[in-house]
Amino acid sequence: MTKPKSLVLYNGPTSPFARMTFVVGTELGIEFEDQAIDVYNAEFLDRHNPLRQIPTLIIDGETAVFDSRSIFAYFDAISDKPSILPGNDFEQATRISLFLSLTDACLQYRMTIVLPENERSDASIEKLKVRMNRTLNFLEKNSEKTTTGDLRLEQIVAACALEYIDYRYSSEWRDMCPKLDGWVTQFSKRASMVNSRPSE
Repeated sequence: MTKPKSLVLYNGPTSPFARMTFVVGTELGIEFEDQAIDVYNAEFLDRHNPLRQIPTLIIDGETAVFDSRSIFAYFDAISDKPSILPGNDFEQATRISLFLSLTDACLQYRMTIVLPENERSDASIEKLKVRMNRTLNFLEKNSEKTTTGDLRLEQIVAACALEYIDYRYSSEWRDMCPKLDGWVTQFSKRASMVNSRPSE
């Protein structure tokens, strides 16, 4: 695959999915420019990504790659390092989807609780809490499948998802998920995780 001359990753200061792409690119040894933007005012992005969403990766100033899954695959394809993708391991691919969906549920939770009180749905908030806690319990029971073995996409997505739960929901999950807690505490010491951690 032809190596690009330039890569710009449009990111956000708190986006968990953008953080995942940053960590993946860094761990794969990809050289890219990371630009944090205010997506609500980033009209320039519309010609590349009509959804105006982050993360968006711009290749050589023209070609856009989005969303996070596509960026993961692109970084993996141009890296000189061994692939971190699940390949034909569909059980692993499903766990990746589960961690991504957990992140999305937490994002929905955050967007809901910051609404004005008269626009908030307590029932929706409670459903999201139940969904997140049920998913965390399931992942804890199957944690060995995620936490063992060589560095791979599953682990990056898992670590970013769990830290996002800390950041936007609660750190109480650590008490009910001691295996995941112990693992992510160590994994999150990696330079790629430290350098991408939200500071807000």
